[in-house]
Amino acid sequence: MVAFSGKKWAFISTLILIVLTGCSGTRPNDSVDGTSNGNSNDVEALKSIIYEQGKKISSIEKDLIQYQDMINDQSNVLDIYDDNNQNVREFRRNLEREVQSAIEQIQDGSFEKEMTNTLIKIQNKIHILEDRTFYTDSLYFELVNDIVMIENEIASLISSFKEMSEISSKKKTRVIPKLTNEEYQTKYIESLSNYQNGEWNLSLDGFKFLIQADSNHDLADNCQYWIGEVYYSLKEYNRSIKEFEKVFTFPGTNKADDAQFKLGLCYVNIGQIENAKKEFENLLEFYPNSEYYKRSQETLKKY
Repeated sequence: MVAFSGKKWAFISTLILIVLTGCSGTRPNDSVDGTSNGNSNDVEALKSIIYEQGKKISSIEKDLIQYQDMINDQSNVLDIYDDNNQNVREFRRNLEREVQSAIEQIQDGSFEKEMTNTLIKIQNKIHILEDRTFYTDSLYFELVNDIVMIENEIASLISSFKEMSEISSKKKTRVIPKLTNEEYQTKYIESLSNYQNGEWNLSLDGFKFLIQADSNHDLADNCQYWIGEVYYSLKEYNRSIKEFEKVFTFPGTNKADDAQFKLGLCYVNIGQIENAKKEFENLLEFYPNSEYYKRSQETLKKY
């Protein structure tokens, strides 16, 4: 910028010198008429020349100012470029240092160790989640079994009370060898009461006695069903299965759907889920009007 200003003023000085020299060379000739009119014309001509030269100088000065502004703008652009270039170089140096550090970590094995430790932590977390899932599934299975057993006990008690109420309201006088109908009913109610009170042996003996006394009695199939219930309450599920299956040997039994449902529960309790499903499916197929139809559907959904 300083150097350019010096050239500018040198050019202007030279131009002024040329103008002045031209002006001095145009002095009027003394040998010519020295009239005031001639001198006036020369002065006017000189003024005109000076005026024109002044206009040219002003134009040149404007051009020089424009050139100077352009040079200043270019200088600012170069400064910005230098700053950006410096930032790029600094970023490149930092990147090279990080890459070199990563290469050194890989070479000395620290990177591999860190990745190995991370994978081990993830694997341990997976094992913990698997253990928790297994525990949750086991707990859920146990809860389902407990609920099923409680539902069964409630249903059994309700059924026994219902039968007692029905038998008490009946007054049949049909005479059967060994035991009268009333005696049979009385003994049956007594055995049911023993079942309700948890006196399993007394209840079991009573029902077996009634079947032996008259296996063709209307309540004989009920006695067989409650024998299965006693063994179910004692958690002797395999024996209970055999007793419930005997219910179907009684013609026209009204306990078939009850026995069918309890067979499914027996298999659930001994862990034979596939057999349990078959028993529940049989109930849905053969006893669509059973009171256990909906419960069988719900139980199948659980397994």
